[in-house]
Amino acid sequence: MSTIYQELFEAGPRTRQLGVGARIFHHPHLRALGDYDMLLAGFSEARDSLHVERVGAPFHVVLVSAEGEGEVIDGEQRLPVGPGQLAVLPALGHSGFRMTGTEWRIAWFLLNDAPSWPIAAAGPAQVRPVRDAETLFHAVAALCLEARRDHESLSAGALVLVADLLKRMLDSSEAGDAQAAALRALFDDVTRAPDADWRVATLAARHGVSTAHFQRLCLKHLGHAPQRLIVARRMARARELLLAGWGNVGQVAAAVGYQEIASFSRRFSAHFGLNPCELLRHLQRAPKELPFDPG
Repeated sequence: MSTIYQELFEAGPRTRQLGVGARIFHHPHLRALGDYDMLLAGFSEARDSLHVERVGAPFHVVLVSAEGEGEVIDGEQRLPVGPGQLAVLPALGHSGFRMTGTEWRIAWFLLNDAPSWPIAAAGPAQVRPVRDAETLFHAVAALCLEARRDHESLSAGALVLVADLLKRMLDSSEAGDAQAAALRALFDDVTRAPDADWRVATLAARHGVSTAHFQRLCLKHLGHAPQRLIVARRMARARELLLAGWGNVGQVAAAVGYQEIASFSRRFSAHFGLNPCELLRHLQRAPKELPFDPG
């Protein structure tokens, strides 16, 4: 991966920043950062101005906001960041951040694009709520200060705490809930227009990730592969239409994106345990005693 990238960095005279890096040319440097696939870790206390932008950087940036207001830059998009929020800026994009309020206290990390971190390069920036933002901020401050001590430094222990807190945040239930909600919103569009030409690659592109990564996200946060979720949304809508008496089997099949009635019937049977014609017959005989779990 190329290490050549563009960077804009502006910090006002009243903005305080401390950091520690993994490379020998960083001051101070802590080689153990590399064991966690971290390039740099630090904190900023912005009191007048802070603006950072990068294009094509080969590392991810993670911000944790403890106090004040700022915004994340993601190409032409701007995402507000407030207290108790985490922002992820994936590698290789045009992204950055800047202060927008009267002050902004943040902890920040530059992370290798490596399997250690569940972040997809070139994906969209994300902002989500997290717990313990203040705790992480002070842990990072302690790490940076301990790394400056020549003797009796406790930076190794501070680094373990920082890494564990950061990983817990990235894997937190709040993050998972936000991701699951974003994924469900995509599949809600399938429910609204089941006859459209829905493809996994199309949904992945709308979510801003590769098809393979989208597959992993759906399995992790929704419990099923995306193709199965598309089918489930279509079948649920088909069942609703049949029960409402909206049309015959052929009309319902077309309404949920199936050109062939036989293909639709096979899918419906596999999903619900009986074919759509059987459902209609049961409905006519005993509408209050349907023979299967609505699921």
